[in-house]
Amino acid sequence: MNLFNVHPPGPKPKTTLLFPPKLGVSNNALCASPKVTDKLNCLASEFTSLSEPIERVKRLLHYASLLAPLEEWERVEANRVGGCATEVWVVAEMDEKGRMRFRADSDSEISKGLCWCLVWIFDGAEPQEVLMVHRDHLPHINIINGLNHSRLNTWHNVFFTMQKATQQINHL
Repeated sequence: MNLFNVHPPGPKPKTTLLFPPKLGVSNNALCASPKVTDKLNCLASEFTSLSEPIERVKRLLHYASLLAPLEEWERVEANRVGGCATEVWVVAEMDEKGRMRFRADSDSEISKGLCWCLVWIFDGAEPQEVLMVHRDHLPHINIINGLNHSRLNTWHNVFFTMQKATQQINHL
């Protein structure tokens, strides 16, 4: 399944595999690529292989456990994502190489898992890569299928917050 105009992914991951792996560790070259489009395809492939909504929720809970918590001083109103039913924070910075660096946290485990996915996709990307993704690309990932309205809002609001921060930092 090639959703984002990149090379077709390798074999479909088994549901027992926990993708996306750390970059450079996977046998699947597509998942090891640092490109945003490749990461979107990798995540789409993974979540499409999970046929039941409960499997997707379990995967999100696993990813929540991988997300490093923000420091207490970072959990401030300036970093809070608006429009979410739960408390969600995003910290965005540009590193010395001109790449975007993202961190996020939430007081909800499912929201934290959603944040992990978006941080994994966009962290380390060039600003143009972050800004090129359109919200219409995101449903193809199949994470949001079966999520309730408030979780869907969280997904989109974190995504838009990352893009807005990228625009502000990069002055685009």
